[in-house]
Amino acid sequence: MNLLAIETSSPVLSVAIKRRGGKLRHAAVKGYMKHAENLLPVIDRLLRNEKLGIGDIDAFLIDRGPGSFTGLRIGFATLQGFLAIRHKPCYGALSMDVIAAGISALQTPGLCRAANLAVCLDARRGKIYARSYAFRKKGWIPGGPASVLSFEEMLRQIPKNSLLAGDGIPKIDARGFGILPEKSWHPRAAGLIELFEAGSPLLKKLASPRALLPFYLRSSEAEERLKSK
Repeated sequence: MNLLAIETSSPVLSVAIKRRGGKLRHAAVKGYMKHAENLLPVIDRLLRNEKLGIGDIDAFLIDRGPGSFTGLRIGFATLQGFLAIRHKPCYGALSMDVIAAGISALQTPGLCRAANLAVCLDARRGKIYARSYAFRKKGWIPGGPASVLSFEEMLRQIPKNSLLAGDGIPKIDARGFGILPEKSWHPRAAGLIELFEAGSPLLKKLASPRALLPFYLRSSEAEERLKSK
């Protein structure tokens, strides 16, 4: 299949493409404020390099969130625009699962197969998006649902022998944890293609219009202020 993957939830916009029988190609651009202007040009460049048109894509993959509210809207709005022209199968995974998929037990120095992993993303306003994992034969398996936690709750719930990844690390007291390299802290579109090719259950088919919406996990700041009133 010809696959196109989009990740707009983090400060690092990324797009990946894999042509049928070809190599995976990946491109990334840093900066939240540039996602809207950079997403389509990056997609166009990768398609041209592979001599493909958007109509040649057999399936779309997208990071569902949580993450930047604006970034996620940009990604999903772009995807919905493609689908308005020609409907194709779509698949999505949570940001934490995409990060975990990119962390190889064989390629990361000091990573033990018996270790636990916790992905913690900055949810802002004193909160962390978190999910824990244990390594099994086929990769990292979630140990529970994705959660929104305070810094203190995060430290209480994550086992002390865990490895940490994610841009929420600077927000917490990470003493006693193993910190993975910063290059592994953000989800990458290439991870979505890896999940697809592995047949991972963490990648869900987005079969309904309701499913083609970002997974925010918490209300926006404006919504929380409205509720408080």
